[in-house]
Amino acid sequence: MVRALLALFLLVMPHLAFAADLSLRPVKVADGVYAVIGALEGQTYENDGLNANLGFVIGGDGVLVINTGPSTRVATALHRAIRAVTDKPVKWVVNTNSQNHYWLGNAYFQRQGAQLYAHKEAVRLMRELGTGQLEDNRNRLKERAAGTTLVFPSNEVDKAHRIDLGDWAAELRHFAPAHTAGDLVVWLPSAGVLFSGDIIYVDRMLAVIPISSTTGWIEAFDAAISLSPKVIVPGHGKLTDIAKAKRETRDYLVLLRESARKAVDNLADLNDFVNKLDQSKFKHLANFEELARRNANMTYVEMMKEAF
Repeated sequence: MVRALLALFLLVMPHLAFAADLSLRPVKVADGVYAVIGALEGQTYENDGLNANLGFVIGGDGVLVINTGPSTRVATALHRAIRAVTDKPVKWVVNTNSQNHYWLGNAYFQRQGAQLYAHKEAVRLMRELGTGQLEDNRNRLKERAAGTTLVFPSNEVDKAHRIDLGDWAAELRHFAPAHTAGDLVVWLPSAGVLFSGDIIYVDRMLAVIPISSTTGWIEAFDAAISLSPKVIVPGHGKLTDIAKAKRETRDYLVLLRESARKAVDNLADLNDFVNKLDQSKFKHLANFEELARRNANMTYVEMMKEAF
């Protein structure tokens, strides 16, 4: 028995020691509400794959974590940051979509006894894509991915779900397929704070990917903004307000869709459309050079499918 415990200790300790060198600095959003702002660039070894925003909410009965990061290492560092603010247990976790930087830290928080939530389509995509995501992360993060395993949320949300935190509540909402098919927002009505997930990007260019729906994205954006949040924690970028969110997310989506619609209606060549589309209004956003042409391409393809 002693030998078995010693073997387990020797197995786990290197991972714990390695995780201890990562320090996350939460930003206070409101009383009891905190965000961890990820890097603006793509996922790298140097940024620990943490290029999206995480958060936590302290309630009377425990802590709600919003997104667990791309690894057990990041999840462990997030929990350490939480413990620096409160000694209450983490009881709930919400993954706002199925991309690796939002949920591959789930295993750590499941071991702490937390209940895991995500939209049902996000869970489907996690099951479908998770093995590939984990392999990609291991290649990218190397030893920093140690101890990371796949754990899928057992609580699947459809349109809405309310989590009672004790003295206030968090509302989980799904409005439409947007950046992914299973995007959730976390709305804290008593604080006026919206964790938008990838429905809202600021400071960096949004990414239209093969599973995105730009028409649903605009619908979801409008529904989220109709909640009239005082503060928005976007999926990517610093804390923001409605005006900036509109400028850097909605206005860009509208440009892509309206331009692509005209090109498709006029039977314009895809390459000509991508080459000629003027996106310079958004050139100040991080990752513009990497994403602008791809976004135009993806939106054109989506509009072709809608038209035909």
